Amino acid sequence: MNEYSRSGRRDRRDAESIEFARDQRKRANEFARAAWQIVRNRQCRRRKFRREHPIPPYTADFCCVELKLIVEVDGESHRTVEGRAHDEKRDRYLAQRGYALVRIPGYQVLRDPSSVRRQIEQAIDQRIEQLGPLTPGPSPPAS
Repeated sequence: MNEYSRSGRRDRRDAESIEFARDQRKRANEFARAAWQIVRNRQCRRRKFRREHPIPPYTADFCCVELKLIVEVDGESHRTVEGRAHDEKRDRYLAQRGYALVRIPGYQVLRDPSSVRRQIEQAIDQRIEQLGPLTPGPSPPAS
């Protein structure tokens, strides 16, 4: 999806999504901060993850765009009936757009970060297997 409309202006909805994501990064809870330390700087299978990545109308906690892999760190609100219903709707929406999701309980990130890392690495491995070899686009012609 292009972030600019035909007139060359950024779509208002995209701008709002980006601003929301920035705000979320600033206000991250301890679970999200700890999970970010696991996936940042290509520490999991040398894959780049983005933090609070907008996929309108939603925002993914962590997203490897290359693999269309989302890691969600679930806090207390995800354990309510309403939270689970929202997550199911959101997960269906993202799956229809080709994303795979990994949900990790927030407390697990703090209690056992090495198992969380293994879980994310397994999800990366599975995603690579599902998608097949990821080949870079053609090189630009030599000058």
